[in-house]
Amino acid sequence: MAEKLKFISILIISTLIFFAPARAGNCPAEKFIQSAGSAFMNAADNGSPQAFSSAAAKFADLRSLALFALGPYRRNLDPGLEGKYVARAKAFIGKFMADNASHFSGSAITITSCVPNSTGLTVGAKLEGGSSITFRLRGTNRIEDVNVSGIWMAQTLRSKFTSVISNHGGDMNALMSYLNN
Repeated sequence: MAEKLKFISILIISTLIFFAPARAGNCPAEKFIQSAGSAFMNAADNGSPQAFSSAAAKFADLRSLALFALGPYRRNLDPGLEGKYVARAKAFIGKFMADNASHFSGSAITITSCVPNSTGLTVGAKLEGGSSITFRLRGTNRIEDVNVSGIWMAQTLRSKFTSVISNHGGDMNALMSYLNN
């Protein structure tokens, strides 16, 4: 009986340690988030969509994000157009982020939380300028999604892209044209 209680106690403590938020200084993605945060803050200083596109491409899985954004229309994407679509989606993301550059302003980023999730980590951070950002990471070194001011980028893109396709009867070319503007 004592062995069983000891085992259960160890199991509970181990579970609490694994699933408890890591203190900011103990986050395994701290250096990655510092680098990504600096890149996005530099892009905000630059203000150009290309600067944001470059930063996003370096730290995020833009292909997966772009494919997620298609929602149920993903199956309509001709495999031969995937590269062109991803490139246009990357440019759109850069423009979207540049339009919201004020949320990325600051000169320092501080990690406020670091919580394991099913695919990696969810990391909360605060920019010196006051904005709060949440990064959803795959592992400890790839951004899957980012939340700025309560808005998740992946879901916002999905809503916009599927709306364009839906409003044009499921036509992927309508989205490609939209992304060209």
